Amino acid sequence: MLSNPSKQPNSSKKSLFIGIYLTIAIFLVLEVIVRLTGIEYFEQPEIFFVNLKKKQVESGQNKEEIIVLGDSRSMALEGYSAKNSEEFSVYNHSLPAMGPKYYIGFLKKYLRAGNQKPKLVLFAGSPLLYSVGYGPPLYDPSGSFTAKNETLNEYILRRWNEGWKRNIFATGSGGFIQYSGKQGDYEQLLWEFFGHRFLHQFSVSELWEQFNGIERVFLVGKALPLLYQSYKFHGAIRNASSWENWNVSSQWKEKMEFCKSCENIEAGLCLPSTSQREDNFHIEETIKQSKGKYNISNRLKPQVVVFSKLVVANDFNKEKAQEESRTQFDEPNFEVLEDLIAYLKEEGISFGFVYMPWVLEGEVWPQNKYRKQKLKEFLTSKQVPLFSFPKDGYPSYEFVDKIHYDCRGEAKLNSEFKSFVLPEVFHFLKTTKKSN
Repeated sequence: MLSNPSKQPNSSKKSLFIGIYLTIAIFLVLEVIVRLTGIEYFEQPEIFFVNLKKKQVESGQNKEEIIVLGDSRSMALEGYSAKNSEEFSVYNHSLPAMGPKYYIGFLKKYLRAGNQKPKLVLFAGSPLLYSVGYGPPLYDPSGSFTAKNETLNEYILRRWNEGWKRNIFATGSGGFIQYSGKQGDYEQLLWEFFGHRFLHQFSVSELWEQFNGIERVFLVGKALPLLYQSYKFHGAIRNASSWENWNVSSQWKEKMEFCKSCENIEAGLCLPSTSQREDNFHIEETIKQSKGKYNISNRLKPQVVVFSKLVVANDFNKEKAQEESRTQFDEPNFEVLEDLIAYLKEEGISFGFVYMPWVLEGEVWPQNKYRKQKLKEFLTSKQVPLFSFPKDGYPSYEFVDKIHYDCRGEAKLNSEFKSFVLPEVFHFLKTTKKSN
């Protein structure tokens, strides 16, 4: 008996709709699961760290009287719990690889969340964060096409002119980077390695408020897909499919205590766990115990550290003759500090600058001495206190690269921070309080 041909299209449509509904249902179930469970503990450590800091700030439970802002180098500073009425509590809110554009946005977020207003913000950033202005826009991080953020009209005009030069319909160039995963594109690498810090730290509305022009369009466009938690934590979902990432040793806290020793770190006994969940537990607990400190170089293999130190020493030897003979210097741009100081003044929060020790071999170069002198003049003109370590530089063997301290450099840094820097900071706050 022949089937009725007229019924076949209806059956096909019905099957199509069932497939669509099933796909939507699976997506919704996954979204609910991600939102209700701790899926972020399966994320790669960089994204987990930024989300951990975001969650902490948005909790509104922070009551520290001094907060530290900086970058991945200043992340090595340990916070402090006040021991008596003459001291003040300190928490390190430094974030890695965010550049100089996030400070005011972060502080606005911090205050709006209901956290206790700090008495002082202690800035501990590296020179590239405070002496070269805001730098190129985030959509062209190397400044290959434009040195500043553009309005929509400026961007369209530039792209039109570039189109005539390169073929107006050409793709893959023009200074507006795509989030595609192409590893050969330098702009792409810059964004994919650092860009998630902004997207995971700030909401769409916060990014909209914080930026303008094409930079706003770019960042909001990248942030919108992250409204779906199943997309935001797609790496965690992938990692959760591996049983190895679920395994958590019952002795992971004991290992964390064991790994507070430089000897154990240098012996290669403290590498990150193969379980992503356990590794993130370790990160969370370390930050909790140290009030914000996390020295990322302690995660490196000892052989990598040794090799990196040799490279650093060799690089400084190569640059030494040229740098020591310099007679013309780059003029520093303190626009970032100027804006930050003005904002904090409006909020009634004091501002202090702590000069973080850099590699000693480079600190003595004329360019760096010149910048340091200009920094002191700028801070004096703004009536901002400068807090210093006993020495402005540490030998290169106490760094793993040109930025980050090794374990022993970190230990020395924190010992001096508590013994020399914090007493000066506390004295300043007590004096300021009495004068008011």
